[in-house]
Amino acid sequence: MTTNTLPITRSAILCVAFAAGAVFFWWAFHERYYKYRDCIEASISSCIRPDGANLIGAGAVWSVVAGLCTCVSIYYLGVVLRRRRANRTDGRL
Repeated sequence: MTTNTLPITRSAILCVAFAAGAVFFWWAFHERYYKYRDCIEASISSCIRPDGANLIGAGAVWSVVAGLCTCVSIYYLGVVLRRRRANRTDGRL
């Protein structure tokens, strides 16, 4: 008797890839907006960092992309866990 196991490799790779993307975009959000949010809000349009970089309120958009990547990563984590549970052969739930 053969059992049909569900592959988890593709889902696991996508989970890790989206998690890495989420970490990157959360980092970008922190560096481009969150650390300087008081300065950006006080100047209403932009804030000049000491190194000359001009930061604007649009840096908050990174949080949207980061949130989407986080949600997709959590979805794929659920897929991996469900498939792992379905592939058990010892009868446990």
